[in-house]
Amino acid sequence: MERTIKIGNSTKDYAASGWVHMSIILAVVAAIMLPIAFVGIPDGYDLTQHIRFAAAYHDSILTGDFVPSWAADDNFGFGSIGIRYYPPLAYYVLAVTKMLTGNWYDSFWIDSFGWMLLGCLGVYYWAKEWLNGAQATFAAVIYALAPYHTFQIYQAVLFSEFAAAGILPFCFLFLTRVCRRQGWADTILFSISYALLVLTHIPSTIIASPCMAIYVLLILDKSRLTAIATRLGSAFVLALSATAFHLSKLLTERDWVLHNSPHYYSNGYYDFHRYFFPMFYSSSAATYGQRLLWQLDIIIALTFLLFLPVAVYLIVHKTSKSRNEFGPMITRALLPTGLFSLFMLTVPGSYVWQYIPILQKIQFPWRWLLVASLFASVSFAFVIPHLVIRTKKINRAVAYPAMLFVLLLIFADITQSIIPSIPLSRQAFQEKIDEIKNETGCECWWPIWAKNAAFDSCEKADAGLRNIKIADWSPETRELAIDAGDEKQIRIATFYHPHWKATVNGLHVPVAKDENGAIVITLPSEPAALRLYFQEPTYVTATRLISFVTWILFTIFVVGLIACKLRRKSLPRLS
Repeated sequence: MERTIKIGNSTKDYAASGWVHMSIILAVVAAIMLPIAFVGIPDGYDLTQHIRFAAAYHDSILTGDFVPSWAADDNFGFGSIGIRYYPPLAYYVLAVTKMLTGNWYDSFWIDSFGWMLLGCLGVYYWAKEWLNGAQATFAAVIYALAPYHTFQIYQAVLFSEFAAAGILPFCFLFLTRVCRRQGWADTILFSISYALLVLTHIPSTIIASPCMAIYVLLILDKSRLTAIATRLGSAFVLALSATAFHLSKLLTERDWVLHNSPHYYSNGYYDFHRYFFPMFYSSSAATYGQRLLWQLDIIIALTFLLFLPVAVYLIVHKTSKSRNEFGPMITRALLPTGLFSLFMLTVPGSYVWQYIPILQKIQFPWRWLLVASLFASVSFAFVIPHLVIRTKKINRAVAYPAMLFVLLLIFADITQSIIPSIPLSRQAFQEKIDEIKNETGCECWWPIWAKNAAFDSCEKADAGLRNIKIADWSPETRELAIDAGDEKQIRIATFYHPHWKATVNGLHVPVAKDENGAIVITLPSEPAALRLYFQEPTYVTATRLISFVTWILFTIFVVGLIACKLRRKSLPRLS
């Protein structure tokens, strides 16, 4: 919200300037994102997997199950466990948008537009903690133009990471307010933002968390360390409660999914060693050109250059007595945190990765650009006006290069991300989505015991010569009646998971797996009534309740906070 200035008519003028700032941000975001709506959805390796996840939530919500345990339609009906590990927020939003629009095409571009706009507004309000409205608007515009930001959606189609880029600025906004004001309202808002980040993208959370810690250490008032630590500790507990329903599955079952195996972070295409900047040094010549790693090198170099004006500013003001309060802020917080995020994606930073295994599972070091782009945008927006306008005169030696650099960012976005994005027309996109059920999903989201050979027989149930009647085949329940016959196993065209349970004629029986990972159950020789069902363990059920109560309390708090603000606005003000 705009700060209130009670001098004459300046309150209205200040509020009006806020609308101007919002309009500028909206216009820039529209210019960047609307090509997706009119030209086509960018094609990418992960595109169909994003739709698979969203479709699982969409179908589950329609049946009244808001927290599905199993993606039943994936892999020719054998299912997948990806939704048990991959955070759900971006896909919940995409699923709900699809219910409103009726198609995935409009849902995808509307949500992409929304996440970009949300992130830019977050940068605007975060930057306003330190800068004026015009500079904050400039920061939001630069964030929209940041090369990695457009690369995320137009080239790599990193949909959930792109959504995380929309939430991350709010984490730093409320983190800043907690450190500066020590208010409990800001503490709760930070916990909500951090919880939403966790529920959107785990690699982004892993990357952002140490950056938040560094940022806090650099801006906090040491005399209020105890109060700030208490509030941040409370925020962490609240965020943990809000995300417990997902983390309880992720942490206890991580060894059951292929994505957690070394093949998906230290071998072949996913070998993290190959992706440290400069990538022409880390990768082979063939890989460098084939996988367009040169494009990422350019993006990282441009992000480095966004920090360059800060260095110039520090040199110019090194001995100046006119250095204001913003100088220490830049040197203590934005610059070190931003440079740390850049260091972690470089060859020297690779030595840190060797000793922290969880970093290796991020797969691609260049993901640290998520934070680097954010801090570079705010730093650039602060420093450039100070260097351009000195002693009430425009310093053309800085203004012209700065303008050219902004044009370079626009040129890079258009020529390196937007135009080469291989857009899918509405019809081509729909055809691609229609083929999902005729294709297997990414193997990384299969159970570790699953094999391609399982698809050689996709018959729902096979008990040899014994006749089978299927009474119910729901996403998480199968009920079958099997005629009498020789005692043997029945094979169910569903991947095994330890949480699948079964009863035969009302008695619990073991659920096993064959050599390809499909479920097999031993049958008696007499007629058998088989019920197969997915049952969450008690601790998952308990964490669901904890998270549900936490989000109810969060909702009540936010509604109450908005109501209080609206009430204050409606009260008459004294001139």
